[in-house]
Amino acid sequence: MESGPERAPWSPRRDVLVAALYVVVVVMLGGIGGLGIGAQGLLAQGPLWTNGASIALLVPAALATALRHRAPAVTLVVTGTLSCAEVLGGSTIGGYVLLFEALWSPVAYGSRRLARVTSGAGAAISIAMVAVTSTWPQPGPSIIVGLLLIVVVVGTPLAWGWEVRHLHLARATAERLASAEQELAAERAERAVETERRRLAQDLHDVLSGHLSAVALHAGLAAQLPSADARERSLATTRDSAQAALRDLRSVITMLTDESAVEPEVTLSWDALAARLDAGAHTAVSDVKNRGADGADGADGADGGSLVQVDPAVEDPARVDPTLRAALLRIGAEAVANALAHGRAPRRLHVVADAHAVHLVCTNAFVPGHVRADDSPGLGLTTMRSRALAVGGSLNAGPDATDPRTWRVEVRVPIRDHSPLTTEVS
Repeated sequence: MESGPERAPWSPRRDVLVAALYVVVVVMLGGIGGLGIGAQGLLAQGPLWTNGASIALLVPAALATALRHRAPAVTLVVTGTLSCAEVLGGSTIGGYVLLFEALWSPVAYGSRRLARVTSGAGAAISIAMVAVTSTWPQPGPSIIVGLLLIVVVVGTPLAWGWEVRHLHLARATAERLASAEQELAAERAERAVETERRRLAQDLHDVLSGHLSAVALHAGLAAQLPSADARERSLATTRDSAQAALRDLRSVITMLTDESAVEPEVTLSWDALAARLDAGAHTAVSDVKNRGADGADGADGADGGSLVQVDPAVEDPARVDPTLRAALLRIGAEAVANALAHGRAPRRLHVVADAHAVHLVCTNAFVPGHVRADDSPGLGLTTMRSRALAVGGSLNAGPDATDPRTWRVEVRVPIRDHSPLTTEVS
């Protein structure tokens, strides 16, 4: 059975008090009827039974109103039937009062099906009143009286009951929407926190890992270089990279502790990426010298160090949005870090802009079978791809189609500006 509209918690004590009040009203109206002030039954010019019988008939009807919340159908059947009997043949107006309650309660508190049945019962009672009053000696005035009774005793409680029912339903709907909005807001807050955590993890991974890789490379190179000047330069680069890592770490910590900070400041630049690739090339050459003549390694290490080419339009904020440039820098830092950690010389980084997009290509030599396949990406590749997708671009990584011994990472992000020719920065 369909439940009624949601409303305030049901109070049995209140309903008992209402039923007791109706009993008092019925008894009082019965006493007044004994003094000659009352109603006559609709079926005859005089009542069919005494006031005492009317009171005995209406007291059970009044007691049944105690179930108007818990079992409104009982109130409709018991109170409605007994009050209709009193209206047709009794001598007090208590029947009209209880008939009002018998029609109102099921509509306001019952199920939708019961409310419709009650409305149908009200229509039947209305037809019966018109039919009965039309048999009176003066049909014209009697029909007017019948219509007035229909409006006051039947129409008013039904209309009021439906209005109360709709108010209950509207309030319940508003409460459900408010609850759903609160749940949605909490879920959005959780997602925002999770998104922020992932973004910070990406910043730490993309930026700090690059700096620390440079520190490791230059520190190892300084221990192998025979020239004091070369060692000093390598140690200076190691110191600069360590300081840059500390600045980036402080920036991230500041963003976590300072609500006014929106974005962490990073020390990335294309020149810094070029220096990292250049350090990797020197390391490869040093490895070859220390191991002696090794044909394959010597070819890789001696073949040309590193090369970074960047279109000047990428550095122009009027041509390329700073957000897009920052994403490209982070992607480039991760690509360079992977090339240094997993690849071999020669290593190349090209950032070229055309009329529609910016293309970033990072390549390095590798031994087939010793590098993670593109269909099993690690954190670095996943991070690069998510950053590219965030700015509307795409990323492809894997062995070069023309040279299987070359690992190629290619990123394309769309722009609207036309760019000039590329220029070599390192």
